[in-house]
Amino acid sequence: MIHEKTTANAEARKAAHADETPVEPHAHGGDLLRMAEAAGRDPASLLDFSVNVRPEGPPEFIRRALFRAMNALEAYPSPHAEEACRAAARHHGLDAARFVFGNGSNELIHALARALKKRGVPGVYIVEPAFSEYALACRCAGLEVRRVWGGIAGENLGEGRGNLSEERLPTPSKDFYEGKDDQQVPEGTHSGFPQDAPEGWAVFLANPGNPSGLFRNAEDCLDLMRSRHDLLWIIDEAFIEYAGPEEEVSVLRRLPANGAALRSLTKFHAVPGVRLGYLAASPDVAEAVRAEIPAWSVNAFALAAALAVFADRSDFADRTRAENDERRADLAAALAALPGVEVYPSAANYLLFRWPHPIHLGSILLKQFGIALRDCSNYHGLGKGWFRAAVRFPEDHRRLADALRAVLETPAASFLSSNASPDLADRDSIKSKVLGKRGDGGPGEGTTLLQKGFPSPGSRPTPLLPDPDRVFIGGGGKDLPDLLDACMERLKPGGLMVAGSVTLESFCALYGWRPGRRVGLCRLDVANERPIAGTHRHLKHQNTITLFIFQKEIPL
Repeated sequence: MIHEKTTANAEARKAAHADETPVEPHAHGGDLLRMAEAAGRDPASLLDFSVNVRPEGPPEFIRRALFRAMNALEAYPSPHAEEACRAAARHHGLDAARFVFGNGSNELIHALARALKKRGVPGVYIVEPAFSEYALACRCAGLEVRRVWGGIAGENLGEGRGNLSEERLPTPSKDFYEGKDDQQVPEGTHSGFPQDAPEGWAVFLANPGNPSGLFRNAEDCLDLMRSRHDLLWIIDEAFIEYAGPEEEVSVLRRLPANGAALRSLTKFHAVPGVRLGYLAASPDVAEAVRAEIPAWSVNAFALAAALAVFADRSDFADRTRAENDERRADLAAALAALPGVEVYPSAANYLLFRWPHPIHLGSILLKQFGIALRDCSNYHGLGKGWFRAAVRFPEDHRRLADALRAVLETPAASFLSSNASPDLADRDSIKSKVLGKRGDGGPGEGTTLLQKGFPSPGSRPTPLLPDPDRVFIGGGGKDLPDLLDACMERLKPGGLMVAGSVTLESFCALYGWRPGRRVGLCRLDVANERPIAGTHRHLKHQNTITLFIFQKEIPL
């Protein structure tokens, strides 16, 4: 019986993605272990633009709540997070019976799909491009899935072409983009929506959209619900806090009987590790979804985080939103400055952009630069060349832009502009010649864009830079010994080379590399000022950095 169910779910997953362009087998960002394995790097060394969370991490009031929760781990949490339901009811001004909490939004999406099937809903419309879990959950539940093109830049596509309303869909105006949604409505997209939608169906609409960041104001969403009161409208507001003050941009407090709202408490507050989301709907729909979720799905830490969020009366939301607006503009400007790169507007903490060349950009960035993007080629209506980048710190944006510029300026320009997609062997060849991987010692091997003139040992290309007398290496991953050998070979006699380590793996590699040439060892303990208890500040310790100092011998 278990085998049959597993097989059925596997077939449903396959069917859910049958009409998408598969590039990678995983549909979500933030999978550090998988990305690190693919890159051959330590997970801690990756710069992750694939997951959309606040880069500072959780606020102090959540950290304190999680710490306090450790004192009650011997007790079971409430079976269905009843305390959180009551706190959400007070926060939103609605009845507690209208709320359901789950182990992240994913669990709620799947539970909702099963509940819809049991309630006799024949199928769902999904406004694309959209989170792939909607289609997956509905197909697994046995619901028919139809797709509606919602656009990516707020441009009305015209009558009968899948637009959601007769008016132009509003988006926040920014100086750094002027583009319009010139995408053609993709194949497999139903037109005439919502007027021609069958009675009794449901609709998934993310606001802001994922991966586009397209925002529709609350009144437009409510108008859509009123236009077809016989449809169940599920508005996914996972990133709504970034679009503006909740009371202005959200539909949750004004939900009609045919509306439901999904929320994630982990994106804006940066606690995806505790897995927490909630659903607001009519009491009967909420009860049907609750029946599909096992008891104790919300653990003690997630429950503590939820209570802390609803109890917060600080200016955290306003500060976080203002910081994100400024950083999003910075990221957009950095990407838009790259030749041929198209950046699309967003009201969330991520940007959708289109890369101008048909290459395996995600793999190159991951393996050669330690940078992870969300490849959006498996989103319905997008395809190769579409990527989503999370908003991070300005220095991270510079690093991403520099890496992208390096790829654009690589001598393999013919490959970048080629329509042919290279196989793995071709990519390995290119990375060894262009991006600094050690090759077989042939002509041109080992020249790196970041350390030009540093060939791999044994190769003798024409130096691009003079031999240095000082070298600093900030990290190296699995290729660290090769990098050390190459740098030491080019170092002037008596020159010094400093290499830093943060991970145990790099420490061991450095400790064992040419101990006779090591002339110094230094440990740095770094701490940053952080608020504590709302009224005081303390120094929060970060990773310890160990510096290894090597010196090249002086010939007698």
